[in-house]
Amino acid sequence: MKISHRKSPAFTLIELLVVISIIAILASIASPALIGALKNGKISRATADARQVALSLQLYAQDHDGAYPSERSDTGENISSANDAFRCLFPNYLKNEKIFSVAGSPVGKSADNNISSPAEILKAGENHWAYVAGLNTTSDSEWPLVVDHTDGGGTYGLKETEAGGTWGGIKAIVVHVDTSATAVLLAGAGSRRYIARTDDKSKNLLNVSDYAGKGSRLLEPVKQ
Repeated sequence: MKISHRKSPAFTLIELLVVISIIAILASIASPALIGALKNGKISRATADARQVALSLQLYAQDHDGAYPSERSDTGENISSANDAFRCLFPNYLKNEKIFSVAGSPVGKSADNNISSPAEILKAGENHWAYVAGLNTTSDSEWPLVVDHTDGGGTYGLKETEAGGTWGGIKAIVVHVDTSATAVLLAGAGSRRYIARTDDKSKNLLNVSDYAGKGSRLLEPVKQ
């Protein structure tokens, strides 16, 4: 009886190299799209969190004659940072610090949600959001109330690792006085971008004293 020996099918070296090349090409095409989708998802989540902050500010204002926070709740002194302003929301209007952090943010990438005492609430490095002080519920509905932190001067950089560069100088999240929230495309050229005003694209929306009065000012979060 004759026994036949069949060779099991296998890839040749050339075929294997061709397959690897195809996979590499597909991966190079898919990677930018995947990265973009992940970033858009991150921006959407951060936008929802920022709106929640603004809604809590609105609840605060309803109990304080329409005024948003302007004094520290623990000392009565004028607020000097966005962290000071947002601490006023605890514990009556908020019980969750995590909506103030954004993963990868250079200044507020995580919050431990420890609100056991005023000193523990929104410590340095636990808040990503900047705040426009000096406004109230009767202010123009399109004025900004909560925005992505900036480089300290109301503009945004291109490097995600630097203050003001969380979204790479492409977009910034803005929540208006009416609590509408959106991620807007930034204007400007060079290494610094800005949020353009709707009435004049050449002007920075975050230069708030130019149109909202001298009592208005942009307050940044406290860096770690």
